[in-house]
Amino acid sequence: MKKSLVFGTAAVLALLAAGSILPACSSAESWESLSKRMIESCTKYKQDLKDITWTMEMETPSSEGALKTTSTLYSRGKQFRVEISMEGMENMGMPAGMEGMKTIVVGDDKSAWIVNPMMGKSQIPADEAAKYRGQWDCTAYMPVAAEIVGSEKIAGRDCYVLSVLDNSAEYAKLWIDQKSFNLMKMEGKPQEGVTSMILLSDYRKVSGDFEMPYRTEMYSGKDLISTAIVKSIAVNKGISDDLFDPDKIKAPAGPDMKGMMDQMQKMKDKLKEVDE
Repeated sequence: MKKSLVFGTAAVLALLAAGSILPACSSAESWESLSKRMIESCTKYKQDLKDITWTMEMETPSSEGALKTTSTLYSRGKQFRVEISMEGMENMGMPAGMEGMKTIVVGDDKSAWIVNPMMGKSQIPADEAAKYRGQWDCTAYMPVAAEIVGSEKIAGRDCYVLSVLDNSAEYAKLWIDQKSFNLMKMEGKPQEGVTSMILLSDYRKVSGDFEMPYRTEMYSGKDLISTAIVKSIAVNKGISDDLFDPDKIKAPAGPDMKGMMDQMQKMKDKLKEVDE
């Protein structure tokens, strides 16, 4: 199975957020008019959305077995924290002891820190950290330039088809519901002749008219790469300042590194024996 998909776990977080903040507009819409409406609607939602906490499970199938990633995101204004853990890593050939290891990323638009048992705590650039967070500011997520090139039904919904003209974007096309203006589909730029695609569905209201997709499917060509399901969402419940303070985050306990290295060496020796 090819794995040229340009959208990873962090991208899913961004898509789930961005997909639920697009406004409704008339059927004959230019990109200039549409983008203006998107910004206006985004500003309204940002005013009403003080904080949000949500948990998502993403399963990635493979011939060796499924890899499940659980992510919990805390977002308040420009501050964010995401906690990521994985199960099934032994199916990918990783040694025992890494199961359930948790990585924590915390920061804002200026600085960020990543904490995990393998590397401890280290500072990372804000733009790198942004890949881990839900992109609630749609004014930052929106393509700089796009064109409405037609309409198409997705899951029974009439959608505008947007051709993205922004060369810096990782995606080439967007499908947006003409009534709710939820993001229904996203197509990436072809890589090695394979086009990536993301389908968003099961939209539910989480606060007033604010909606989020509870199901996201990612494809590379015709191959299903992963399925992400939102398990819980809490809006405007209040989040402790301590969650966003990197000084109060300690690296979670990690595995026995010597034992892991021994296991990895044994794996290499077995592979060498097979090759011989």
